Amino acid sequence: MNSRRFSLPFGGAQALYSLRAVFADLYQRKFATLITVLVIAVSLTIPTVSYLLWKNIHDATTQFYPESELTVYLHKNLSEEDANLVVEKIRQQEGVESLNYISRKESLSEFRQWSGFNEELDVLEDNPLPAVVMIKPTKAFNESQKRNELRENLDKIKGVQEVRLDNDWLEKLTALTWLVAHVAIFCTLLMALAVFLVIGNSIRADVYSNQANIEVMKLLGATDQFILRPFLYTGMIYAVLGGILAAIFSSLVIGYFTGAVKYVTDIFAVSFHLNGLSFAEFLFLLIVCMMMGYIGAWLSATRYIRLLDKKG
Repeated sequence: MNSRRFSLPFGGAQALYSLRAVFADLYQRKFATLITVLVIAVSLTIPTVSYLLWKNIHDATTQFYPESELTVYLHKNLSEEDANLVVEKIRQQEGVESLNYISRKESLSEFRQWSGFNEELDVLEDNPLPAVVMIKPTKAFNESQKRNELRENLDKIKGVQEVRLDNDWLEKLTALTWLVAHVAIFCTLLMALAVFLVIGNSIRADVYSNQANIEVMKLLGATDQFILRPFLYTGMIYAVLGGILAAIFSSLVIGYFTGAVKYVTDIFAVSFHLNGLSFAEFLFLLIVCMMMGYIGAWLSATRYIRLLDKKG
């Protein structure tokens, strides 16, 4: 009994016998089983909802991501011909996908239309507005460092007075997504530890309550794997049932907030729907839960069975 192997106990008549015995035992103590599964489910719901929060915020930022634009103001003393030459130099810059050139005359005309200062502008002897070039960067230059590099290159062109980068929204959305992602990771680690503790404590209680049976099995020559099998199955069943309930609870939370999100999106006349767990994500959750249940049960069962061996 000195070596206990860490191996998956699947297959064979012994496995089916152990499974039936485990389900019968869990059903016999329904209340304790329900409490354990609910505690695990709540522990798993918190990181699951945190993940869904990050997922939906990421989807929203992707859907409504404002394209970063650079606004280039040309010197007012440039002639129309010189301004066109500067625009061509800007167009040839690496990282420029497209641009929109607005001449001084066009700028003044647009300003007249929306400002209503027609008479006041007529008094001015000279057009006070500069020519403007609106630049849309390529995808490769949408990254923060590349955008700043493009901005510096544009600023070096002769005839360019100022280059402004409209990236306030980008920075805020990126920071929000980063924050939610880190909260989700922290919740996942914390709640995973809680699940291990809950499963470990439940298996410890099972080991001590089955102490007499364990001693009898040892006297009959049962292997360590056979003795561990019921406890491993119990841990995995606890975790999988908790994962299923966590997925259900998460769906209820998403459903609860769907109405509020729809109300907000209707106000802004946009379309966005909250997404729950996909089938692949649900399967991944169950697999992770099964692994957590197995590892937690194995660690707890081997430790306390070893303690029983020392006492014996």
